[in-house]
Amino acid sequence: MRHSVLATRVLLFALAVFLLSGVVAAGVEENLTYQGNKARITVGKIKPKASKCSSEIAAAIGEMLSTSLTNTGKFIVLASQEEVAELAEEIDFAQSGYVEAGKGPEKGLMEGADLLITGSVTAFEPDAGGKGGILGGFKKKTLGGIGASSKEAKIIMDIKLIDIRTRRILKAKSIEAKSKKWKVGMAGGSVVGDVVLGGALGMYSNEPMEKAIRTALAKMIEVVSEEVPEEYYRYQGGGRYSQEYGSGRQGGAAGETGGTATAQSSATAGASSTPAPTGPVAEDMTLYTKYDFVPGNKVIFYDDLSDEEEGEFPYRWNLGKGVFEIARMGGEFWILCTDDGYILPKTPTGPLPEMYTLEMEFYSAGPNFTIPYYYIQWVDASANKIGQLEFYSGKSTALQIMGKQLANKKLAERLSKGTHTMRIMATKRSIKCYVDQIRVANVPKIEGFSPVGFKVRLRPYKDEGNYCMIKSYRFAEGGKSMRDQLDETGRIVTHGILFDPDSYVIKGESFKTLKNIGQLLEEDPSLRLSIEGHTDSDGSEAHNSELSHNRSKAVVNYLIQKYGVEAGRLEARGWGESKPIDTNDSPEGKANNRRVELVKL
Repeated sequence: MRHSVLATRVLLFALAVFLLSGVVAAGVEENLTYQGNKARITVGKIKPKASKCSSEIAAAIGEMLSTSLTNTGKFIVLASQEEVAELAEEIDFAQSGYVEAGKGPEKGLMEGADLLITGSVTAFEPDAGGKGGILGGFKKKTLGGIGASSKEAKIIMDIKLIDIRTRRILKAKSIEAKSKKWKVGMAGGSVVGDVVLGGALGMYSNEPMEKAIRTALAKMIEVVSEEVPEEYYRYQGGGRYSQEYGSGRQGGAAGETGGTATAQSSATAGASSTPAPTGPVAEDMTLYTKYDFVPGNKVIFYDDLSDEEEGEFPYRWNLGKGVFEIARMGGEFWILCTDDGYILPKTPTGPLPEMYTLEMEFYSAGPNFTIPYYYIQWVDASANKIGQLEFYSGKSTALQIMGKQLANKKLAERLSKGTHTMRIMATKRSIKCYVDQIRVANVPKIEGFSPVGFKVRLRPYKDEGNYCMIKSYRFAEGGKSMRDQLDETGRIVTHGILFDPDSYVIKGESFKTLKNIGQLLEEDPSLRLSIEGHTDSDGSEAHNSELSHNRSKAVVNYLIQKYGVEAGRLEARGWGESKPIDTNDSPEGKANNRRVELVKL
C-alpha cells in the first residue's frame, strides 16, 4: 500500500516538475511571433449565476478564456489558484526528503500575476441538444459547418479586470452574445476559434450555443486587450522587465519603425537611460542573402485593416465581383474571400510611377492543403487585366504581361501555415517579383506596358479551414538611390529597416537595405552617419522613446558586427513624431512618417 501511494506521489511530482519547467521556460524564452512586452494575468473563478449554467460549465468557460488569452501572444497566463494549490502540494513533497536532493522544484520560484480576470455567467440559454463532449484545451481541425437550425442560444457574462496588488477594479463589463445558427468560423487560426469546447461544454459542439460562447469569448479578449493599461505590459522576455511593477509606463503604438521622443538638440536625442539591448540585434538573415527587395519611399496606398469592422466589406476597397468580408483571425483583421472575385484598392487614377513597389500579405493553411489562387493584377483605364503575378497550389508562381507568360517558377516546398507576402518591385529597367524572401521573376521593362492601377483577384477552395484571405497591402513610389540622396540632401530616408510591433530585433526582410548602407560605409571610410528613428503620432512619448533608442542601437550594432564599421562613425537617435514628413491624419501619411533616416555627420 505504501509503495502504491509513494508511486502515485512520484508521478504527481513528475507532473509538477513538468508544469513548473514550463513556467520557468516561459520566463526565459522569447516568443518568436509576438516580441512586444507582455502582461502577467490569471483567470479566477467564473461563477454560475444562471439556472442552466452549472459550475462545470462555468469552469470550462474559464479554461477556454485562459487558452484564448495565451493564443493572443500578449499575455503570460499563469495557473489558477486551484492549480497552484496542487502544485504547492507537490513542491512540499519535493522538499519532504523522498525526492533526490537538489532535483526537485523549490519554493519561491513561481511567477506572480499582476492582473486577475474573474466574473460570472448571468444568462445561459442553450436551446440546443448535445452532440457529445470533447476533451478541452486542444485545437480541433474543424469547427462544424453551416447550421440550418432556427434555435437561438444566448449567453451573458459579467467580467471584472482587477489589479491584484491594489484590489482596484480596472474594468467591469457585461458581455452578451447570441446565435441562431452555426456560422463558418476560423478553425485552427483565430485566438478563440482554435480552442475546442471542453468538458461540460462539449455537448454544445456544432450547436448555436457554441457560436454564442465563442462570440462572447472573442468580445472578452477584445475588452481585455483594449482595457489593460500599458504599464502592465512590463515583461520583456529574457528575464528582463521594462520597469518595476506599478511605475506607470506609458503606452506605445504597435508596428512603428521608430520610437517617439521630444525633439532634442543634443547628440543623444531620444536616448534612454535603460541599458541598450543585449540579445540578438537581428533575425537570422541566411535565407535573405539573395533577397534584393527594397520598399518604395513614398507610400501611395496603405491598408492594414486597423479601422475595419468584422463582417463588413473593406471600406478602402472597391468591389469588382465575388464575396468579400472582414474576418478576424489570430487577433487581427483579414479580408476573407468566399467566392471567386476581385477587389480594387481606392488609389489615385493615372499612370503608375516609373519606379514602385507593391506588397501584399496572404494566408496559407499549410502544406496539407492546396492553397487558393492569389493574383496581383495590373489593369488599364477600364480596369481590364493587362498583366498578373499569380501564386497557386501552395508553391507555384507565374508572371504574365500583355498576354505572354514571362516567368514560371515553383518554390522548393509548399508554404507553411501562416502569413506570407507577395511583392513586386518595378525599376527603370526591370520588374522583379517575390514570394517571401524568394525572387520568382526578373524580367526587363516591357515596351508598351502602361498600367494605371491594380486589382486583387482571389479564388478560394471550399474545403474546411483552407481560408482565402489577404491582410496588409502597401503600394509605394520608388525613390533615388542612397548615394544620390546623400549627395543631394545629406540624408537618406528609408522604409526598408523593419521590426515586429514593439520589438527591437531587426527583421530578415531588412537585409538588402542594411547591405546597401553597409556598402556605402565601406566605400567611403570617412563617412559618419546618425541613425535616426521616426514614427507617426500614435502612442505615448515615454515608451516609444525607449523603443526608438533600442531600435537605433540595434541598427548601429548590426552594421558594426556585420560590416566592421568603427563605432565612432555611427550614432543612434530617436526623434519620434517631432519631425513628420507627411500628415498623421491618414494611413498613408502615418506609413510615410514611420521611417529611419541616416543623416550625414
